[in-house]
Amino acid sequence: MVLIKKNSFLLILLGLLLCCQGCGEPKKEKPVVFIIKSPLISISESDFLDELELKKAAYPYKITENPEEYNEMVISLINMLSEEALLLSAAVDLGVNVMEDEVKAAEDEFRKDYPEDGFDKMLLENAISYPLWKKRLKTNLIIDKLIDQEIRSKIEITSEELVEFYNKYNNEETQDLKKKNKEPKKTIDENELVSVLRMQKTEDVYGEWLKKLESKYLIEINKEKLRSLLIDIEKNGESENEKNN
Repeated sequence: MVLIKKNSFLLILLGLLLCCQGCGEPKKEKPVVFIIKSPLISISESDFLDELELKKAAYPYKITENPEEYNEMVISLINMLSEEALLLSAAVDLGVNVMEDEVKAAEDEFRKDYPEDGFDKMLLENAISYPLWKKRLKTNLIIDKLIDQEIRSKIEITSEELVEFYNKYNNEETQDLKKKNKEPKKTIDENELVSVLRMQKTEDVYGEWLKKLESKYLIEINKEKLRSLLIDIEKNGESENEKNN
């Protein structure tokens, strides 16, 4: 009887010890390192590296072998994603988003240009993963909807502007077709003309609108992390000299 009680006590004690071990502080996850962020949007190092790999894959040669060109590409990507972060911050603030069915409709429309498995082959040939492609598609749709809501839909086109633009557009297109030895179009679709003019007027005011967003949403770039992604041209040059010697 004493032995049973003793064994029971040991089992309870062991159970308590195991419980205490399980109740310890949870393992702390590594903090997400950001490359670009605003109060509403952040682009993590992982996301940035995905985009960087996408950029590198677009080159027909190994761009890292040309440090100066590679660094220019990285800075260009930083600028592009900073602008995206700015636009997406405004989208979040204004409640602009796209539903999954909108993304699917846009994807289906895009796939029409690729017969059968041509779309998947295109992704494979360009070293693009489907999740990354879809994520970029959704980002582009959100930005387009934001620009449409805040700029494009507010642009007014008068009949005088349309006539003036028609004459200019018609003359330029006629001259261009003549150079290519092609017959000029007899008529220009009015809806197409309005769309082109609206796009042009959108581009005219886009820069000023973007400046207003810059003053409203502070974009922060992790310069220390950015430096680690760039190739040190001086050190790289020294390494090349050592190899040659």
